Amino acid sequence: MARQTTQSMRLRITFAIFICIAIIRTSNSFTSIQRSRVSTTHTALFVASSRPKGKPGNKGKKSKSNSKWGNRKGKKKYNPKPRPVLTDYYANTDPREIEGRLLGAINCEHFGSCAGCVTNEHVGEVDVIQSAKRYFSSTAVRKNRMDVYENGEDWVVEDDDDGFYEVVVPTGITGWRTHAKLVVTERSSSWANDGCIFGLYKRGTHDVLEIPKCAVHHPSINLAVQELEKATAKVGTAAFSKESREGGLRYVQLQVERTTGKVSLTLVWAASELKYAQPALSRLTKQLSKSNPDLWHSMWCHCNESPGNNIFTRNSRNWYQLSGNEFVREPISVGEYGWLYFTPLTFRQGNMDGFDILANDVARSIPGGSKVCELYAGVGLLGLTSLVHHSQEPNEPLVWVRCSDENPANLRSFTRSLSSIPVSISEYDRNGDGDKKDLTLGEIMKMMEEGKQLEDDRSGQKASYVVASAGVALKSGQALGADVLVVDPPRKGLEEEVLQQLCKPVNPNQPQVESPKLLTMPDEVVNWTNDVQTLVYVSCGFDALVSDCDKLLSSQGGWALERATGYVLFPGSNHVETICIFHRQ
Repeated sequence: MARQTTQSMRLRITFAIFICIAIIRTSNSFTSIQRSRVSTTHTALFVASSRPKGKPGNKGKKSKSNSKWGNRKGKKKYNPKPRPVLTDYYANTDPREIEGRLLGAINCEHFGSCAGCVTNEHVGEVDVIQSAKRYFSSTAVRKNRMDVYENGEDWVVEDDDDGFYEVVVPTGITGWRTHAKLVVTERSSSWANDGCIFGLYKRGTHDVLEIPKCAVHHPSINLAVQELEKATAKVGTAAFSKESREGGLRYVQLQVERTTGKVSLTLVWAASELKYAQPALSRLTKQLSKSNPDLWHSMWCHCNESPGNNIFTRNSRNWYQLSGNEFVREPISVGEYGWLYFTPLTFRQGNMDGFDILANDVARSIPGGSKVCELYAGVGLLGLTSLVHHSQEPNEPLVWVRCSDENPANLRSFTRSLSSIPVSISEYDRNGDGDKKDLTLGEIMKMMEEGKQLEDDRSGQKASYVVASAGVALKSGQALGADVLVVDPPRKGLEEEVLQQLCKPVNPNQPQVESPKLLTMPDEVVNWTNDVQTLVYVSCGFDALVSDCDKLLSSQGGWALERATGYVLFPGSNHVETICIFHRQ
């Protein structure tokens, strides 16, 4: 009996052990699946935020979902897919098309009350363009114009417009604005939580005017404004009040991704941190996503409780990505390959269609085989467009392009853009250094806050990026060896340090080198633009351009003006973008 009991106990113990082993195996299998899911999610997030899309996370493993990455001698090969070209250069620069746009009418029903436009028709006859025609026809400019030299003309004339300054309208005069910033105010003064209205200030006042049918806005922006008005009314979002300092929503920024028509939305909230914008912020974003989920590319919040009228603060920690993709993607305007990547932290033109044409003209003004330095580069739009343009036959490829800008957030966008260009053009090393990875958005924000300098991105032999102001970039040797200098400064014009270098006489005894390490002379006597023969100046502020142009043409730098072209980039406004091409005499 005792022996039977012992055997029975043994059987029970064996059975219990078997059950435990089965449970443990099942648990391990489930955990493995969960880990696999988590790992896949984290890998996907890492790829989306810091590596070229499609790059597999594990070396030596072939992934069907990443089939465009293939192994060749142990290296991954990137085969980008052709992407659309949204603007037809030749159609948009046809003289007959331009003439029709110059004489056309915008016919916006908000004109007169809205301060956004100064004219509703004849967009090329605004005051700033008339001033530009007079300036470039003046005696002071004519005596330094190449056409006057070459044609043997008298540079002393009495003519308000001698035809030198060409005016171009690069896109249609309606529906062109793909980037807008709007003011927010309460819908009624009696009850603050019945929703908000969005618009611009009425002319000569600080009263907000609704512009739901703005004729120059991209249709997606007008639709987004309608959705915002409905959503704020639905959830009772309060607008910020300057008088009482109460409320939440101050401004909105809307950016349209042209290939999809989707809107990247930034909500500027009167709060010091994201947590103080809750729960009102979450209620609003959930309602927006629910009412029209296909409209939104991404949603961001920028916290700004400062008393001034600045839409954004300089504190990078005040940016929060709430949903969607980090980057708005726009096709490079030449060739079949390559994208430009933007975030709300980077500068993006209000009329991307029009700037496509301008970027084409910049690329065409650069001689083939040149070495190019671009200051005030933003995300590198002009430099990368030129690189791709000259890679196409029968053009001669550029030797290299060096870009720089002081906004650290641009580096991440530039690297992502460069990685989208075929290796045969960019020579970009996508394998990279095993110990080096692209900075995440959070890391960039932290470095911006701490005032740290980011390392130069020299991973591409033909294109590189330095995070530095224009003056600092020059004195670090960015333009040494460069044949062409491209500048696209803000409205205030060139920094004084940049002007000083450009106005210096060429030093024939200064060796032509591409790195300051190879110079054998003191920095204070170096002409940091000594090798530059062509200056491409892209101006968005005409008054500053006049001042800079006067200094350049009257200096010992030996500059002469080849041509000046005005672009009506924002039809209806009293604004003109100008490209000036200067050459050393």
